[in-house]
Amino acid sequence: MNVYVENSTEQNRWWVRMDDCRISFRTAAEAEQFVERLTSRLNAPHSLDMLAGWSPRAALAEAHSAPRSTAQHTDSRRAQRA
Repeated sequence: MNVYVENSTEQNRWWVRMDDCRISFRTAAEAEQFVERLTSRLNAPHSLDMLAGWSPRAALAEAHSAPRSTAQHTDSRRAQRA
């Protein structure tokens, strides 16, 4: 992942770019702090054992089987029609 800070003088903002995503900050210090935290988390050791039991399909199935409120169900139908 490419992570870097850029300044937008026209908008008086600082942007942290992460590949195609970007997040706006008011000051350079806030942007740099975010980048430091993000890169430390990205570079932290990750255990494959933590991820071994996780599956995107299982997460989707679990989300679909959870009880929904009437409003959520209506929103889901609208989204399917669109």
